[in-house]
Amino acid sequence: MIRRMLDMSSEGDSKNILLVDDDPNIRRFLSESLRLHGYKVHSFEEADAALKALDNHDFDLALLDILLPGTNGLQLCRKLRALPKTSELPVIMMTAFYKQADHIRDAREQYGATDYLLKPFPLKTLHEKIEALIGAPTATPGSARLSIQGELSETSLPRILHNLYSLRATGLLHMENEDIKKVIYIRNGYPIFARSNLVREFLGQILVRTGTLSEENMEKSLEVARENGQRHGMALIEMGLITPHQLNDILRNQVLEKLLDIFSWPDGKYRFIQAREFKQGVTSIDLSPANLILQGLREHASRDQVLKMLEPHLDHYLQQAENPLYRFQEIQLSAGEQRIMASCQGKTTLREILKQFLLSRKEAEPLLATLLSTGILEGRVEPEMASDDSPCDEAEDIRTRRESFLKDYAWMMEQDYFTLLGVSESDPRDQIRKSYYSLVKQYHPDRFFEQDVLPDLKDKVNALFQRISDAHETLSDATAKARYVSDRKEGAPRSTTSLETILQAETAFQKGIVLFRGKRYDEAQKAFAEALELSPNEAEYIMYQTWSAYKSNANATDVIINTRKHLMRAIELNPKLSLAYLYLGYICKDEGNEKEAQRRFERAIQCNPNCTEALRELRLMSMRKGKAGKEKKGLFGKMFS
Repeated sequence: MIRRMLDMSSEGDSKNILLVDDDPNIRRFLSESLRLHGYKVHSFEEADAALKALDNHDFDLALLDILLPGTNGLQLCRKLRALPKTSELPVIMMTAFYKQADHIRDAREQYGATDYLLKPFPLKTLHEKIEALIGAPTATPGSARLSIQGELSETSLPRILHNLYSLRATGLLHMENEDIKKVIYIRNGYPIFARSNLVREFLGQILVRTGTLSEENMEKSLEVARENGQRHGMALIEMGLITPHQLNDILRNQVLEKLLDIFSWPDGKYRFIQAREFKQGVTSIDLSPANLILQGLREHASRDQVLKMLEPHLDHYLQQAENPLYRFQEIQLSAGEQRIMASCQGKTTLREILKQFLLSRKEAEPLLATLLSTGILEGRVEPEMASDDSPCDEAEDIRTRRESFLKDYAWMMEQDYFTLLGVSESDPRDQIRKSYYSLVKQYHPDRFFEQDVLPDLKDKVNALFQRISDAHETLSDATAKARYVSDRKEGAPRSTTSLETILQAETAFQKGIVLFRGKRYDEAQKAFAEALELSPNEAEYIMYQTWSAYKSNANATDVIINTRKHLMRAIELNPKLSLAYLYLGYICKDEGNEKEAQRRFERAIQCNPNCTEALRELRLMSMRKGKAGKEKKGLFGKMFS
């Protein structure tokens, strides 16, 4: 049965919007948001029902998803253009798959689309586009906040999280299962925090359950927290039962545990309430929706829940979607999961893939459910046509890709933002966005790291993508763009670095790394200096050359000053260079400045949680503080005994 939602609360001359999307949750989110802004919305899940509605209604704008069952959104747009009644109707297409400029151009020229929205998009962007096309709503916008609710038996948690990410939503997602109540904080589509009424998920209970805290100390710390009117975590720190670093890790794990537990619910209710922002100070987790969904399905959901998600796709041919905005999410896959994902080339159905990995179904089923629910994989009715290209030698392919990337990197990192994106100062924001997505599809880190290609160039890949993103962010904002244009040095000469120079620099750098690991710091310093001479603005080169010089002569005052200066320069070029913070921490520690050293080590861990050297230093600091506290307590005990 075709589900149709028609909002009748706004009467009179309200502007009418035709909304067509086969995802019921997306329809509900968009309908409610538009209604609250004063529009009247007629919502349908497929094209034929939408066309029939033209007999009884006049519309001011159509909002169409491209991927519709049966007649797709582009075909529907063409049919609207062929009807006299809707030949001039503004049409906005929504898509997560048609990113390239030629796709967008085709949507406009061949099918008659007026504008487009690339998923995921903020609701604010949608309202701005609609208002630009048909003006502000004539009805008075509602004062209530957007609120959507439903049953988990109808819409799974992975689907809800996917939809919130698609709309870059910010708000509170209330979850309820009998007496259990939880609230998930969503910021720009990402789950960042959670509250729960389950006693076993309280901080003290988690610490006792993991053996970090005894029952007796938990009770004492709760009493101290109540007496001082403070949070339990701060009381635990003041009592010396845990360190601030431990508390931060524990709180993040606590939030994650609260979130993952919801994946085990077979049913329940949900309600999302839109908000602008949250109070400061909540402990945020750093986990993409895709990674959270995978972890939840893999470790907490029942097999019946997972199979229910897979059932509609069993006879579809699975293929990795041409959809960068979902594949950009970092998703941690095991070697087995990578093999499963690599088998999805559009030539095999889901049913066949599950048979192929029958012995590892516990791994395959939640993985495929995650990839399908997040749009990383798509199911197609027909198989992908076989390619006539003959396979090339893997080593030669990697060498070619390496040289190609380094050549692009050398040129792109030295260009101004306009040249980098291939736009002019007069180009509109839409053109800037098109150019950005074209570059993103080619240079996003996922493209290089999904199959462990070019791992030694990870920092360069990330640096290039960051520059592309900075260019887009700056030129998309009118104020920032004007400031950038003003600050540019007119006529400043651009240096160009040849591929040969880049390769020479990388060769010298790799030689330096080998020497550095062998603690041959004098020789390593010379190799890094050679790399720096060829490429003077590489953060990694600066950091390693500086630290090699320091290790060669750590006692010289001028060396210490220069080391600090150059490490800060490396951080300026690459703020996520964890080893630079680690080395600064070592210097502060040698100078006796433990407070600053601790701050640097903690920053290193924030940049790279696997920075074992920084973790070791923080543990040693904690042990020293604990020992000093005991000695101080003992001394005072003797004085007053």
